[in-house]
Amino acid sequence: MALTISRKKLSVIIDCFLSRALHNSIPGFSLQASNVSSRTSSPIDFSKAVEDFKKNGIAILPVSIEDEFVAKSRKLCMSAWVDALARGKIVKGHEVKLGQEHGFKEIVLRAPGRYDMQWKIDGDKHFLDEEKVLSKFMPFVHEVLGGQQMTSLNFNGCLMSLPGAKEQLWHIDGEHLYSSEQDFKCNGSEEVEFFKRKSGEADAILPAHCLNIFIPLVDVESNNGGTEFCLGSHFHTKFFSDDIVWQDSSWKERIGFNGDVLAIKVNAGEVLAFDYRVLHRALEHGGKEVRPLLYYTFTKRWFSDAMNFADLPSLTLADGKMTMKVEKEWRQNFPGLIKDEKQIFCDGAAGSQVPEVVIKRMAEHLMDVGCTNIGGDYQTSQKVLNVVTRARAAGRDLLGANSTGEIAFGLNCSNLMFHLARSMEGDLLKPGDNILLSKACHDANIAPWLHLAKNMKMEIRWFETTADGNHSNMDKIDLDKIATLIDDKTRVISLGLASNATGRIHLDVVKKVNEITETFVNKPFLILDATHFVPHRRCNLKSLQADAILCSAYKFFGPHIGIMAFDKKRFTALKPCKVGLRFANDGLLEEDILDPGEVPTIENCEISRWEMGTLNYEGLAGFDACVDYFASLASDIQPTSDRGKAIDQSYIKIQKHEEALSDRFLNRLQPLLEQNKLSLFGSQKSDDRTPTFAICLNDVQTHDPYFGMAWNDTPDPYYLVKKLKEKNIFCTHGNHYAVELVEKSLQQVDGVTRISFLHYNTLEEVDRVVD
Repeated sequence: MALTISRKKLSVIIDCFLSRALHNSIPGFSLQASNVSSRTSSPIDFSKAVEDFKKNGIAILPVSIEDEFVAKSRKLCMSAWVDALARGKIVKGHEVKLGQEHGFKEIVLRAPGRYDMQWKIDGDKHFLDEEKVLSKFMPFVHEVLGGQQMTSLNFNGCLMSLPGAKEQLWHIDGEHLYSSEQDFKCNGSEEVEFFKRKSGEADAILPAHCLNIFIPLVDVESNNGGTEFCLGSHFHTKFFSDDIVWQDSSWKERIGFNGDVLAIKVNAGEVLAFDYRVLHRALEHGGKEVRPLLYYTFTKRWFSDAMNFADLPSLTLADGKMTMKVEKEWRQNFPGLIKDEKQIFCDGAAGSQVPEVVIKRMAEHLMDVGCTNIGGDYQTSQKVLNVVTRARAAGRDLLGANSTGEIAFGLNCSNLMFHLARSMEGDLLKPGDNILLSKACHDANIAPWLHLAKNMKMEIRWFETTADGNHSNMDKIDLDKIATLIDDKTRVISLGLASNATGRIHLDVVKKVNEITETFVNKPFLILDATHFVPHRRCNLKSLQADAILCSAYKFFGPHIGIMAFDKKRFTALKPCKVGLRFANDGLLEEDILDPGEVPTIENCEISRWEMGTLNYEGLAGFDACVDYFASLASDIQPTSDRGKAIDQSYIKIQKHEEALSDRFLNRLQPLLEQNKLSLFGSQKSDDRTPTFAICLNDVQTHDPYFGMAWNDTPDPYYLVKKLKEKNIFCTHGNHYAVELVEKSLQQVDGVTRISFLHYNTLEEVDRVVD
């Protein structure tokens, strides 16, 4: 994207979100030249960008960052921002206030609606990925700052601009070296006039010693704000004192600048560079969405910018306060937990505890309407109908369906999965077609499709798990082999989003499948079992590009019912078993004498062709309450205003806490693994697993001093479960219905002990379990 200069103020915009005063480096991380690679896939000519930068103080680089990196960065920045604000409130007892003096080392509110944040970003390996981001622009940085050996990354962070943020005043990010000092004199010859103030414009300035790289994570258009730059103004700011870093509406006139004022449109992933000494200001944000922007501040290796975050408290002060506060607040919702604090429930993957609001809503439904059914023109029947309507809305909000009509209920996930598989029998499938299944799944996502394949004479193919003998990888699906398993005869791909036995998350597999099938004319059905995923991570039918998501509510704090979110357009050709179907002598469907219509609505009494018989209405009331409970965890958003967004924020908190639980468990378990006391199957990284752990005791000597056990060669596989139960710690042992995974892939024919935490578990409980 070329830099075009005009005498008129241009209307195309870049939002630099928050043009800062000075920043300081964060102790503990410095990316020196030896750390920063300049390798690229092919040489890129930065000469024009370097020329623009030297002359104008600003340049758009001829590179762009991959969409995948941008999308992930946007998600990480939003999560970090929410967490930073929550931590700030816990530490100071109020929201982060305006001004550096009220901020933290990791986040400062520079202006109303404009946050400068380094929390979870500065020094993070994702944002410093040499292949995906740094290698794109490091050759330019090296050329501007004098080479690789002269370059240092001072810090990196994110600028968050909120809708309604007002226009900033003119300022620069850092002053010139030496030239603003009064009565500056060089040592040696006094004939040198470089630092003497002259009338008119400065004819020479020192090379850049500090520059910013900006990468917008969303497109910045002319109607949603941006940053204006005074082109070449770094020549004019040469002799001004350090107060020019502070905002003032008159700086442009005071420095005598009459040149071009430029605003640029920059799309997500494009790269902007500008000199610290250039005069600029952020414009008003008239958009509707929060806009994050990555920044990287590079300096000469001998220079460090140390003003903006200096001598401020750290957000880490919230660690102890926040963990204990959140844990206590969350646990108070569960009567089953607080009635006996000595009991520790580590059986979440088998079934969760239930919050009081769910219990209350179910009881109130039965007390209010009893077992009244829908279809009556009287008050109690209408109340039941309203319960069904609300439950479908809850399913939409929780699972990301396009509409409430694309939510169906059943007994549980297994029941719905068999029902769905049976609906595909008929002329939709042909002998010789194939179904792709996962050996890492619960059998509820395997057996129904085996029945379908048997009835329709179809081939079964399997996602293979890694067979390298490493316990950490034995539950991991081999991504490299997936492309060889999918072809133009693949009709169904069914996969669990997370393993109910080991906790492994399989989002990478879903992504790979979508990449392979996106160009297929006859795209196979993608069916996802989310029963073990929903308690831990946000689940969205549309973003996963799935045709159906199925789950059981009793695994995530609800009643014993099943939920299916689906794409009605893709499911139009399916024929679920239901009442009212009549068949001709040749077996073909003749008519449906009880056809409820394409989707359930209030007008057709919320009857769905996917639901067999009367629904569990008290269960639906409880499910609605369960989704309300999820939304309630986002204390900064009113669930009634936007339940979907509240659920988004709740899952950010849940994931953060559960990753802390996983980290604590894995760290505490490490000595036992190193001593070969235990085996742990599954990932040892908290970010690609749920806090569900599959472990088994290894053979130990008689009267083992650690466990106090007395056996010889063959220990009782249930020994650990029994001993934990004696300590009021409840978990289960077996194959957990993941037979293919546990008994074949993991080769544990006697099963594994499963310890499964949920967000209501505490770090103290984790310690008690390991101890």
